[in-house]
Amino acid sequence: MASTTEREEHEDQVHPDDERFGAALARALDEAARNLLDRGDETVERTLTLIVQGAIHTIPHVEHAGVSLVERGGQVEACSPSSDAVRDLDELQNELREGPCLDAIWQEHRTLVEDMAQTQRWPRYARAATERGISSLMAFQLFATHGSAGALNLYASSPHAFDEASADVGALFASQAALALHGAKRIQGLTVALDSRDVIGQAKGVLVERFGVGPEQAFSMLVESSQQTNIKLVEVATWLVGEAQKRRDRPAAPGR
Repeated sequence: MASTTEREEHEDQVHPDDERFGAALARALDEAARNLLDRGDETVERTLTLIVQGAIHTIPHVEHAGVSLVERGGQVEACSPSSDAVRDLDELQNELREGPCLDAIWQEHRTLVEDMAQTQRWPRYARAATERGISSLMAFQLFATHGSAGALNLYASSPHAFDEASADVGALFASQAALALHGAKRIQGLTVALDSRDVIGQAKGVLVERFGVGPEQAFSMLVESSQQTNIKLVEVATWLVGEAQKRRDRPAAPGR
């Protein structure tokens, strides 16, 4: 016999055909959007953690979640997994170069596996998932301005766990998550750009002091050094500032 808590939880669940479903979905997505988008000062790592936590809290029947991000060169990195099993499975797809999450990123926009024990599409991956207690999976592409930013990966222990409501809420949540991730990446990019500008300015000051040249000439010296060594300008500037700091910190010779 179901307990009072179990009955209450069952009663709180709204079926997609119920007229209350739209209102319940709107409330859930509104809460998720606030949690994800109203955090302009968050880092990309923190945003990814919020996306994973929000997915588990918001999307029906999701027990575990993670994000796969496309890095430079097309490499896919597993980020913010909610469990060791998710980390293992996300990384396994990179090793095998195949799997439902990769298909969602590059091919299908959404991939659904109803029963890992029955699918023949990725036999090695499916066997590993089953061994780790994962039977159902949904993956949604996180769109980007150009191409794909990655995928939101959702897991459940029971086969056929994800229904129409899960798919609908998951797709909408993934869209919100992509917006939040894009915003966090832009903020991080601006921060890196400001940091780079600062260190280049410090390096110019070192050259002005050391060689008695003007700021424009100092910048030209940095650019020429970068081109000749095939090292990025900001790395040249960082090295130069570091060497100048070492000289300042070096104890003076006796008698000076």
